[in-house]
Amino acid sequence: MREVVFRGDGFDLPLLTSDVLPASFRHGFTTRQGGVSVAQFSGLNLGKRWGDDPRNVAENQRRLRAAAGCDEMHFATQVHGREVARVAAGAAIEATARTNADALATEAPRTCVGVYVADCVPIVIADVATGACAAVHAGWRGTVAGVLAATLADLATTWGTRPADVRMAIGPSIGPCCFEVGPEVVAAVETAFPDARAAGAIVAREPRAHVDLWRLNQRAALAFGVPETQIEVAGLCTSCDRDRFFSFRRDRGQTGQMAAFIVREPSP
Repeated sequence: MREVVFRGDGFDLPLLTSDVLPASFRHGFTTRQGGVSVAQFSGLNLGKRWGDDPRNVAENQRRLRAAAGCDEMHFATQVHGREVARVAAGAAIEATARTNADALATEAPRTCVGVYVADCVPIVIADVATGACAAVHAGWRGTVAGVLAATLADLATTWGTRPADVRMAIGPSIGPCCFEVGPEVVAAVETAFPDARAAGAIVAREPRAHVDLWRLNQRAALAFGVPETQIEVAGLCTSCDRDRFFSFRRDRGQTGQMAAFIVREPSP
């Protein structure tokens, strides 16, 4: 995954992008850099949930839209589940925002879909044959619930997406180095992924085990049939890197939110 910098009117905004996705799908994972928020929200906080000045959030979102090349961006109300919402061309931003879902999918060109994160796993998906795309929010609950598998299945059912045509990027999130969990999470992971321990996605450590959400979501994609060479994992831990990323766990909830987005350009 590489960093590109969008140079706007008086600001520079870094985005992490994947070469696995073709250029016709504009996409990016934000960092905390390039914004106007201050204190614990310092930088590009895109979320309104935890007390940042709404004027700063609005400016940060304006900068993101400029970097994404989109006048509008669709985000749902994320509930740590497996619901997938489809976004049609011309859909109202407000209607999407009222929808409880952890994945947004669309086939419409110039319709930008995204998710907010602050440790959870952001995933963007492109179907190079049909032009469908999706953004997925996969925290540990969503990962266990199977939100990525549900998204891929919905793309297949709705638009005929085939595994061979999928290109996928798994962005920065809390890594196995820092995601320490209790026995109830380990039990939930093993129920959803019986081979998780053998696959190295659960690592026994003292005092508590660590879980690799990157590997679990990668395995969900592989189980759908996506070739491993068509999945890029950023491998960047949000909890480790205070300068680049917000982290809900590291900062005990006193933090901002990042975003991932994807939008398809229309065919010439």
